[in-house]
Amino acid sequence: DETPESCVRKSSVVVTGVPTKAYRLPSEWIQPHATVVNVSSFKNVDEESLLKIPGVVYVPMVGKVTVAMLERNLMRLFENFHHPEVKQSKKQKENSVLYGHALQVYTAVAVTAMLGISLMRK
Repeated sequence: DETPESCVRKSSVVVTGVPTKAYRLPSEWIQPHATVVNVSSFKNVDEESLLKIPGVVYVPMVGKVTVAMLERNLMRLFENFHHPEVKQSKKQKENSVLYGHALQVYTAVAVTAMLGISLMRK
């Protein structure tokens, strides 16, 4: 079984968005050369210890529009693939072997990370 720690430890892109001051993502979970994007209005990581990790790219904050787009994409993923009323046709199931949920989730995360990195460079 996967835990938040095991997922973060093997991730090269980590997106935090916990809407509370009390939560902190442990920096020791982050691997070298990872990209960490904070979409919360609170700092979910200890920036000082995070930046001591070799090669880490940290985006401390994104704008409200980016957050809104992430929320919209999350809702679309749920409605299109996980909602109880969703019925996939036989053809969709055959196509999902190569082009299913994983590719769409990867694309959403990759685009968001690239947007965060480009915003950070400005």
